[in-house]
Parts: sequence; C-alpha cells; structure tokens
Amino acid sequence: MIIADDFSAQNDAEMIQQAIDFAAVNNTKSVQLLDRDYSITQPIVIKEGVRLCFGYGARFIISGNFRVIELERNASLIGAYIAIADSAFNSAVIYLDGKNKFYNSWFRTKVKDVTIVNWSGTHKGTGIKLYSNGPGHEISFVTFQNIKLVSLGTALLLQAVTPQSGISYVNGNTFSEFVIDDCVHCIRLLAGVTYPNDCSGNVFNNLQIQTSSSTVRVLSVTGQYNEFHGIAWDITTITHNQPIVILTNNSSYNTVALKTIPLNKIQNNGVGNKIEIT
Repeated sequence: MIIADDFSAQNDAEMIQQAIDFAAVNNTKSVQLLDRDYSITQPIVIKEGVRLCFGYGARFIISGNFRVIELERNASLIGAYIAIADSAFNSAVIYLDGKNKFYNSWFRTKVKDVTIVNWSGTHKGTGIKLYSNGPGHEISFVTFQNIKLVSLGTALLLQAVTPQSGISYVNGNTFSEFVIDDCVHCIRLLAGVTYPNDCSGNVFNNLQIQTSSSTVRVLSVTGQYNEFHGIAWDITTITHNQPIVILTNNSSYNTVALKTIPLNKIQNNGVGNKIEIT
C-alpha cells in the first residue's frame, strides 16, 4: 500500500497524482489516503491498473471548476467522499472516457462506496459521467456500487455521441445501490436508439431517488434494453406538472420499474418500452 501523504508536492492534488503515477509504474498498485480533508484544486487521473482508496475519514474538498477524478481502464476508486464547496463548479466529478476502451468483462474497473455532495447550494455539476465519442470508443462492463449523489445538476449521465466513423458505446454497465438526493436531473442517457452511438443494456438496480423542489426530471432514456429498478420518494415536492420520466423517440425495449411514479408522470415516445407500476 502506497500512502499518498508520503509524497511531497505544492498542493494535495499534485501529491495524490504523484502517488498514483508512482503506483502505475511499480508493483504496489493501491494508493491510500489518510483520515483528513484534502483540498483539491485541479484534476486527478487514476491511471490504468491503480486503485485509489479513501480512509474512512478522508474527504476531498473541491475548489474551482474542473473534472475532479478521471478513471482510466482497470482503475478503481473506493470509499471516496467528495464535497463541492465552490459555487463556480459545473463539471463532472467522476469521469470515464470511452477512448480508454473499457471493453473486456475481466477488466477490474470499479467505483464503490462513494459519496458526492454539492454543499455550495448551486445544484450544479455532474456526479458521474460516462462519455464516448470516437470510433471504437467504448465503456462496457464497469461496476458502480453503493453511490450517494446529492444536490447536483445531474447525478448520473451516460452519453454516446455520433462519431465521425465507426461506433461509440456506453453499454452493459451495472449501477447498484444508488441514492440520488435533491438533484435537478437524476439519471440521463443521451445517445441514438442504437448504432452508431449507443447507450444500451445498462442495468440500474436498487435505486433510491429522493426528489425535491429542485428536481426537474427523474429519468430520461435513449437506447435499448436498459433497466431501471427502484423507488422515487416524495414526488409531490416537484413543483412543475411536466413528465418526470421521459423515454424518448430514440428509445426501445427498455424497462422502467420505479415505484410511486404514476403513469401520468411518464412520457413514453419509444418503441416496445415496458413500464412497471405497482
């Protein structure tokens, strides 16, 4: 185990990056953070094959507007507590880019036991963003487990952009045990219905979605065969009368099973989508 605080740098972010870079080229691949607040003022990249672990009392306090943590293929983030303290922040907190080609099921990329909260009061920023935009760019078979996303502009965004050639994917990922609280947009999938830009076959289990007067939309779906299972709480606190779940005309054969959301709050413009209301 490499202790990040054993490295010397001008600021906490540079110190942590030095520890990660050292781990990437040495046999010890786990970087440990101590039980203290870390002031983060610039991006951190978890390099391929490295695991960044937070001590139970470790926190990132974010000042500025930048992507906070990018994970490369085979990288992992465990136990993170990330607090946005700057009202200027409007970027992604955790970011994966399909250019790194997360495509084999035996890759060990994982994000687990993470809390992200915007306590600046702005309801801005994106908690987790998966993005593909290029030929062969792919994010598949990545696991996200036990995640809490609070007071953000968008809690979770999956986006596949039409590439100039070839196909870009955000397919077959698993999102389990998510708590999404007081966010403007809770879950968004932005893509075509299928090739060449595809967000399909992603599974969302054990969702606990706490809406608020700031919530505009619980779910917006493109792509095929995605599944959403969970509960949305206190939807009467949402102040507008528009649909809070939208399955776009670029959606087909998705399953939405979010208890407590009535049919009159769901707009289904796709083909073959299944709405389960109990």
